[in-house]
Amino acid sequence: MKARFLLFLLFAILLQVNTSSFAREMKTARRIELRVKAQAQHRSILISPVASVEGSLVSIDFLSVIPSVTITVKDAETDKVVYSSTELNVNDCTVENPGKYTIDIYIGENIFSGSFFIEEESNYQI
Repeated sequence: MKARFLLFLLFAILLQVNTSSFAREMKTARRIELRVKAQAQHRSILISPVASVEGSLVSIDFLSVIPSVTITVKDAETDKVVYSSTELNVNDCTVENPGKYTIDIYIGENIFSGSFFIEEESNYQI
């Protein structure tokens, strides 16, 4: 009985520590508002991806398994492609230079588009 209680207590403590550290990591992430640019005309449930940016890391979460995805990130001022991928299981990409960017996510015939900023990182600590 004591062994089960101690095991449960240890598990609860580890879960709380892990949860708070994850919340601290994602504290500065900003969500990228994605809107549907082009939508297929057939009747099906549209599953929209969720995109966020933290520092220079752009994260894309798909709520289901997607067989074919193309992701393109462009500089909004020059329209130059800074990242493009058609690989399976792409969840993250890195954009190096500060500025305004647009992201297009092609899932089948559906296109999701949004814009985001990469800010310069400060070198000082609080």
